[in-house]
Amino acid sequence: MKKLKLAFLGAGEISDRFMVMAQKLQDVHMCAVFSRHKKNAGIKAEKYGIQRYYDDYKEMLKMERPDAVVITSPHSLHAEHAIACMKAGAHVLVEKPVATSFCDAKKMAAASKKYKKLMMGLPFDLYPNYTRSLDFVKEKYIGKITSAHSELSFSGPPRDNWYYDKKIAKGGAMLDVGCYALSRLISIMGPVKRVSSFVNTLIPMRKLAGGGKIKPSVDDSVVMLLEFEGGVFATVKADWCHPFLENYTVIYGRKGAVYINADGNPLIVKTDADIKGIKANFRNLDNCYTPSGFPEFDANNDILGSFIDCVREDIQPVYNAEQSLHIMEVMDKAYLSARTGKVQTITTGFKIWWNKEKTIQNFKKEYV
Repeated sequence: MKKLKLAFLGAGEISDRFMVMAQKLQDVHMCAVFSRHKKNAGIKAEKYGIQRYYDDYKEMLKMERPDAVVITSPHSLHAEHAIACMKAGAHVLVEKPVATSFCDAKKMAAASKKYKKLMMGLPFDLYPNYTRSLDFVKEKYIGKITSAHSELSFSGPPRDNWYYDKKIAKGGAMLDVGCYALSRLISIMGPVKRVSSFVNTLIPMRKLAGGGKIKPSVDDSVVMLLEFEGGVFATVKADWCHPFLENYTVIYGRKGAVYINADGNPLIVKTDADIKGIKANFRNLDNCYTPSGFPEFDANNDILGSFIDCVREDIQPVYNAEQSLHIMEVMDKAYLSARTGKVQTITTGFKIWWNKEKTIQNFKKEYV
């Protein structure tokens, strides 16, 4: 198999995650890394055995001609960098959030189509507990879906960096962690129809973990109310003010529920139906189970492995430009809703990539 040339646009802390993943993949050649500060690029190149490093990403693209690029630059630069990479002939994996505005996301999606290059946007949810949960989001187990909640909250970034600066980051908790909670929800529920939101900077004078003090210019507390197909409502919470990590999703049905990553449990299914698994003591609820049969997972199934497979097979990834664009529109219009106090209609959609039952959010044809 021909080696795939992989470059890295961004040498910050998050880039390590993808460089470690790349080391575990066969026939992937890490050819170059870019940072605005060449010293930082050099440090990463030496650490991971990358041959060349640059402080000019356009020069890197011209000289290296990579097959694919992992983009981990600051959020507000994702659009510029992704479009340049696709124009130069490279497929792109873009860290979250895919962009900082709906306008930029539309330009990225258009570039993907124009240059016929794959654009995979994070967040990525295809971990065993998530993919196994889809087997139980069915009327047989939980009845019709009646509501849902998804959350990712923690105490906030520990260091005084660009995350807290609106001029660079463009947004705070919404863009940083709200995209994760939203992604998990829409992959199950489908496209959002309408959004209403409250967005706040709850802590305007913040003490950091290391003892520093700052005055953030971005949001740190977000609640979204979403309307899905069938009139089903769901809530999303994204917060930088929590004393501990809260990171879970729950899908409520008329007869049961599916809890993903709740209270330290990878997956809990509350159902009266028979399933293969172990009965669980969960929130003092009856008939809760930890299912068996979780799929195997290795580096080839992880974020970068999945992306590389799509590049090699020339197939669209699950988290493609269309789904990334939808997530960005929802967040963009959640900000608009918070500013105006008005419910916002969502105009984009995406194709649900798993075998979801067509009637599970339809309440008009039978008594439930």
